[in-house]
Amino acid sequence: MAKTLNPLGWGYVEDALADRERAAVLKVAGGWMGGRVQERRAPPAPEAVRLPASRIAIPDALRDCVDGAHAARLLHARGRSFRDLAELRGGELRQAPDAVATPRSRQELERVLAWAGERDYAVIPYGGGSSVVGGVNPEGVGDARGVITLSLRGLDRVLDVDTRSRTVHAEAGILGPDLDAALKPYGLAVRHFPQSYFHSTLGGWVATRGAGHFSTGLAKIEDRVQALGVTLPDGRRVETRRLPASSIGPDPNRLWCGSEGFLGVITDVHLRGVALPTSRVSCGIRFKTFEQALEGARAIVQAGIQPTQLRILDPVEHLLSRAFAGRAATGALMVLAFESAGAPVEPLFAAAQELARAQGGEVLKQDGEEAVGDWRNTFFRQPYIRDALLDHAIVSDTFETAVPWSAVPGFYHAVRDAALRAVQEVCGVGMVSCRSTHSYTDGLCLYFAFFGPGRHGALVDQWWQLKAAASEAVARHGGTLSHHHAMGRDHKRWAQAELPEAFRAAIRAAKRELDPQGLLNPGLWYE
Repeated sequence: MAKTLNPLGWGYVEDALADRERAAVLKVAGGWMGGRVQERRAPPAPEAVRLPASRIAIPDALRDCVDGAHAARLLHARGRSFRDLAELRGGELRQAPDAVATPRSRQELERVLAWAGERDYAVIPYGGGSSVVGGVNPEGVGDARGVITLSLRGLDRVLDVDTRSRTVHAEAGILGPDLDAALKPYGLAVRHFPQSYFHSTLGGWVATRGAGHFSTGLAKIEDRVQALGVTLPDGRRVETRRLPASSIGPDPNRLWCGSEGFLGVITDVHLRGVALPTSRVSCGIRFKTFEQALEGARAIVQAGIQPTQLRILDPVEHLLSRAFAGRAATGALMVLAFESAGAPVEPLFAAAQELARAQGGEVLKQDGEEAVGDWRNTFFRQPYIRDALLDHAIVSDTFETAVPWSAVPGFYHAVRDAALRAVQEVCGVGMVSCRSTHSYTDGLCLYFAFFGPGRHGALVDQWWQLKAAASEAVARHGGTLSHHHAMGRDHKRWAQAELPEAFRAAIRAAKRELDPQGLLNPGLWYE
């Protein structure tokens, strides 16, 4: 049975928390917040949310693929960050797309882009809509006479599977589960599992340089792109070469990887796949401290061992994941897993465990799988939990970064403490947790979350104060503003400070060449 996308929340309406799960979550949250949880305020009915009047008239020739109805405009008006959802629940938006185009072929796409160019309409490419950084919001579009959200979901076919090379050629609008389902008969898989897996597209992964929770060898999507197809606003078609590697100048694929749609519309991708695994081993390893666990991860990856999954939950994150399952937790938890389509994994698994033990790790025999299962279930439920907490004015969000090993653990403590001070100042009480999601030989990704009781009617302002404090702390202590969420509009000023000016100038020159009218996703960091 087809599910219904939630226009005012995460994912599907049918997957939102049921009353019993909601009550359990609220009980746990109330304990964290000292009982300072406001009464539930449900979101408004979608049809009651007021949008600005559309400024455009849809030509008869495009009515089959362009929709100006309230429901389509509302669904595509925001991404799915905390700020986005709080604004949607406010009942009125000051910015919304004037129409939503969903072309089903490159020819329809070219006609939409030609129409936008003739009318000076901004065009915002849109995949699954799961952006949490303002990447698809119709904000800061300058003098555009209208805004068209360009949904790529109509371009969702698998075009070819090269089993010998283990690559798949698919259109950009295909969702993660659909891509994996199409590859399974060939004995192949993508094995790219971001938290938004069920609600994000292949093109979105590439345009944001996303990462999945198989966090070492298959970590970043840009390393798996073999070639790209891109359509420019003037109708030009760019196709990069299908090659395993090349040294002919800078890699052209990397110009569009991470471009967030402002240098062209990614229409199709040749992606490197993997064989479906036939064996898998995993365990949970408990450490007394997060610092010990991080040292265990560093020892593993610097020994040349690449687990399929290597995640570490600090004591607060571990406590939260277990609390939602109704169980207690102590210490930090390492989630360690290996999988293979033929090569033996047991020797590497044993070696990794031994390195973890040398740093004080205890391989969990009794409840290891249970602990890992609690984390995994919470991982995909977290956005739905956030929606339920938002009903009660609890401010909750995440931010992620990457730093060299030499900066750890000082960076972790400095940023966590700064975020916690901000939560206490803005909300009075709250929590900050952290997990390490991706480990490399030279550094790692730290992924923080913060929670605090807010006030209905002031949630966006409170969120901005917390967001700014966390971002300033990350920048001040030398971390990147994003490991895998891209920049969008929310991180604009910090991105401009992080990237060298000469590079930004080169990107602006590329923008002038590829999109001289500045139609595609204006208002991002490159300006």
